Amino acid sequence: MELFHLSKEEMARLSELVGSEVPLEDMLNARERRVFCQKELLSSGGGSLISFTLNIPGPVKLLSGTPEAFLEGLSRIGAALKKAQYRVLEERLLLANTGTEAFFLVDALPRDVKALLVPIEDGSSLGRLFDMDVLDREGNKISRQELGMPERKCLLCEKPARECARSRAHSVEELTRHVSEILAETFGKDKTYGI
Repeated sequence: MELFHLSKEEMARLSELVGSEVPLEDMLNARERRVFCQKELLSSGGGSLISFTLNIPGPVKLLSGTPEAFLEGLSRIGAALKKAQYRVLEERLLLANTGTEAFFLVDALPRDVKALLVPIEDGSSLGRLFDMDVLDREGNKISRQELGMPERKCLLCEKPARECARSRAHSVEELTRHVSEILAETFGKDKTYGI
């Protein structure tokens, strides 16, 4: 099941945005746009909503290799949904300097969809960059803990990611460098940190 196919023009547009710093106002607007899109899709029915983005720290959201990582994430989601025989009712794609985002309204129970996606996030170093949230019809995120699964681990150490994020245990530069290394190893791209 191929969910999205990006045209050459869309890929070129993303490539042009690689390395550009995103103003805080744009990030706040992107968050509002994401919430609006989620509410709009959930109001049209379906059992659950997948909201897919990449975990890219810092003010530069499109690094060398992030467009390819996003496409790989879409491919993995599509393969998992196809294997589980979950029907996608509606799809949306947002491409901007604030990052890439995809939404899938799925005809399946949210807990089942979350259980399907967690192994994709945890199964490889690239998967650690995937942020695959699953929302129920009321817009509530399904957590790993609800399914008895362990929390996400930090990209740099093995502590829970939320603890490191809250305490700012690692600098943006360290995190961005590590993300760039994962992208370079996976896609053979130059290590362009964008900082």
